[in-house]
Amino acid sequence: MLVFLKHRLVVFSTPKCGSTALEKALAPLSDIVLQGDPRIKHCTFHRYKWRFEKFLAIFDTEPLDTTALIRHPQDWLGSWYRYRHGSWLDGTAHSTKGLSFDQFVEGYLADEQPPFAAVGSQARFLTHPKTGETVNFLYRYDGFDAFRGFLEERLGQAILLDRLNASAEMRLSLSPHLARRLEAGCAADYALYDSAHAPKPQSRMRSLIRALAS
Repeated sequence: MLVFLKHRLVVFSTPKCGSTALEKALAPLSDIVLQGDPRIKHCTFHRYKWRFEKFLAIFDTEPLDTTALIRHPQDWLGSWYRYRHGSWLDGTAHSTKGLSFDQFVEGYLADEQPPFAAVGSQARFLTHPKTGETVNFLYRYDGFDAFRGFLEERLGQAILLDRLNASAEMRLSLSPHLARRLEAGCAADYALYDSAHAPKPQSRMRSLIRALAS
């Protein structure tokens, strides 16, 4: 997670959504960087609202804006499947080697997920469990240029991103019946992905002018 106090923005590091590349590009510009241990780097929206937002209120009494990326649920699981196909997990219960993508998704949808399929949920990561609140500005991973444009406008400078920590390229397909089960079983994730949108450019223009003038 990255905090920009001057620009009044918090960028969440949604797992498997380019968070390592964002961290490398934006950390030098950030006032606070949560990195290292995944539990810290990938601070959830709930934990942020519970504790961290209160800490930031010491420096700014008005809540900061929040933003994050969300990936299409099937594509997101595909990234996890490829990542856990890596040699560093060979012989462990978390490895997906020897398993098809269908088997991985079946494990993910099981009432008791096997270790290789226990990867969490984007909806749980980005949504407050009691209020249903989520980040102010939610962007689709497959529409990354819009997200980068938002960040460049908000921070007042161009952002160059390298492709880091990417999973190995693998052509994946999911059986139609499993795709339907996934959409039904992960309705909250699909709904959140469908809701992701870009704010109107003029609504952020004042922030850009302040950034360029400072």
